Amino acid sequence: MLLTRYFQLCIILTLFITVSKPVLAKDYQDIESITKAVTHYIRSNIDTSQDFEIKVHTLDNRLKLPKCTTTLSTYSRQVTLKPGALSIGVRCNGSQPWSLYNSAQLAIYKTVLVLKQTINRKTLITPEHITYERKPLTKLSRGFFTDYSQVRGLMSSRNLSAGIILRPSQFKSQKLIKKGDKVTIIAQSKSFKIRMSGHALMDGRLGDTIRVKNTKSKKIIEGTVIKSGVISVN
Repeated sequence: MLLTRYFQLCIILTLFITVSKPVLAKDYQDIESITKAVTHYIRSNIDTSQDFEIKVHTLDNRLKLPKCTTTLSTYSRQVTLKPGALSIGVRCNGSQPWSLYNSAQLAIYKTVLVLKQTINRKTLITPEHITYERKPLTKLSRGFFTDYSQVRGLMSSRNLSAGIILRPSQFKSQKLIKKGDKVTIIAQSKSFKIRMSGHALMDGRLGDTIRVKNTKSKKIIEGTVIKSGVISVN
């Protein structure tokens, strides 16, 4: 009787050990492989010549998916991937199929003009006023500038605080010279500098090339607007 119970106990223990035997890690899909598949999909569907950054949400290691016997398939409901939150589908079409969505963040950056110091309304922007900073595109929806040449000759339309991103709505184009204005014509080289009087024959903003008439000689020449009421000629 005791011997019979002993054999019965052995059989039960053997079955328990067989049933409760853990599945080896190699039989599960590596979580890192899913992350890599999502990253590859995003990189393949954006312009990688841009300054960009991809952050894929790391799935919980407790997620146990059967190891896929085929290459993972990736897809998205978005035809065009835009900066911000993304949801990328990952599918296994192997012998034990499964699918899931993994979240990610796509950031695209631009180096833009930022105000280095506080300025008042009606201030003509100069290189001393600005600096360059890397900003995510999601913060640039209201416009931005990437080069000083885009703001040269512009005047602030209101008081602006240091550290803000410069945007088109903050400025208005300022004419430094108007047609008919009396102007100073400067001609200079390393060895001499001559000042003459003239009259503008056209409007001009900073950096513009305009025609002016020399008051004394009546000769019409072209010069570059370098500041309010002043033209520089070679």
